[in-house]
Amino acid sequence: MTHNFAFVLDQQVGLRTQSLNIERVVRADESITPTFVPVRYDAERLPLLARLPGVPKSVSGTLAGIREIRRGMSGKKQDGVLWATWAAKSVPDLVSTAPACLLMDMTPVQMESMGELYGYGPSRAAFLSGWKRKATARLYQESVHLFAWSEWVAQSLRDDYGISPEKVTTVAPGVDVSLFCPDPEQKPDDGVVRLLFVGGDFCRKGGDLLLRWAKQTRVRTPWELHLVTRDVQSDLPRGVFAHYGIANNSPELVRLYQQSDLFVLPTRADCFSLVSIEAMASGLPVICSDLGGIPEIVAEGETGMLVAPDDFDALASRLDCLIESQSLRERMSQASRARALSFFDARHNVGRILTQMRKEVVA
Repeated sequence: MTHNFAFVLDQQVGLRTQSLNIERVVRADESITPTFVPVRYDAERLPLLARLPGVPKSVSGTLAGIREIRRGMSGKKQDGVLWATWAAKSVPDLVSTAPACLLMDMTPVQMESMGELYGYGPSRAAFLSGWKRKATARLYQESVHLFAWSEWVAQSLRDDYGISPEKVTTVAPGVDVSLFCPDPEQKPDDGVVRLLFVGGDFCRKGGDLLLRWAKQTRVRTPWELHLVTRDVQSDLPRGVFAHYGIANNSPELVRLYQQSDLFVLPTRADCFSLVSIEAMASGLPVICSDLGGIPEIVAEGETGMLVAPDDFDALASRLDCLIESQSLRERMSQASRARALSFFDARHNVGRILTQMRKEVVA
């Protein structure tokens, strides 16, 4: 039996990776006739009124997202829809037209707790919180199933929104483990330990902490630090290299993982970390912050190390330790790849989502 399923997918930064992986798996499934609706929040295409100087960027972006969804869903009858977009609560009439499944990396309650690091200041939170809480709660209750990236999110759905456990499935989006994989031929044999950071929002992701470490470390083993970001950096210390314009799932990104020995992301605010999973799938030990759903990715002492956000001393100590210990890196490398294959294979995890969607249609 063939199903007409729509996939409404946010496209910002890491969510773009999720979108690419979902599309790859769905297109390979002959039992699905898909409609893909990318949500870019492209305000440049809005009518002039919505782009006037007095209109907040957040408002014009939301209006753009609503427009993109309405155009993408127009005139198409669906058996079910996977909503992986924050804009779903703004189009309740469309959500109600077919069984709705939600896929989410965090809840609004969790977003508010991380506040200004996500551009969600107190004034905006106060202005929108009442409406957003009600709209989100209604959306969650009316949806037939909710897919949480992590147990951290699933717990918020149960505790903060009263969603029954039977209606929630914890399933990490995963990565393409056939694309992100170790390749010894790519790794230079020159005795240099290469560290990799991937974070579009350089400051929120803790890139400045790595620059501080690069200036202060006294580690004796030769090292290089490679930064993949959208924020241009100047006056980089010796041994630090910046890479710009690297696209999600691109050959350039894959090659950087394969050339590296250690992945580090001392993020200050995050719900999850697809780049950490990409690194693990590529066979890299991971140093990452202990927040959000990240502890469900990195197994402390096994596949990497967790540090508290903004704990520079702990970060520097763990970096120096892993740079100096090749045997520890090699042990964690093998464990990282194994854990990625077991828990974060996008083909398997997206398949679980599609299976549940089929069940909801039958029900």
